[in-house]
Amino acid sequence: MTINQIFVDGLGGIAGQGGTIRIELSQFQQLPVEGQAPELEVFERLVMNVDTFLKMHQSMTQVIAQMEQKGIIKKAKAPEQYGKV
Repeated sequence: MTINQIFVDGLGGIAGQGGTIRIELSQFQQLPVEGQAPELEVFERLVMNVDTFLKMHQSMTQVIAQMEQKGIIKKAKAPEQYGKV
C-alpha cells in the first residue's frame, strides 16, 4: 500500500459548520524572498467530523508534550501584564 505524503507550509484557515470541520492546507506559491511576506496558496482541504477533529487535537497535544519533555521545543512564556498597580 502506498501512502501519499503532503508537505504543508501553513494553514489557510479552519472553519466549522454543523458537525463538519474544514482545514485549508497552504503551500508557498514561490520561495519567500528575504524581507517580503511569503505568499501562501490553499492547495487542499481536510474535511472531518467534530469527533475526529477533537481526537486529532488530543493527539497533537500529546506530541507537543513529548517534544517539550525532550527539549525539542519550549513553551512560550506568558507576556508580562502591563499596568500593574
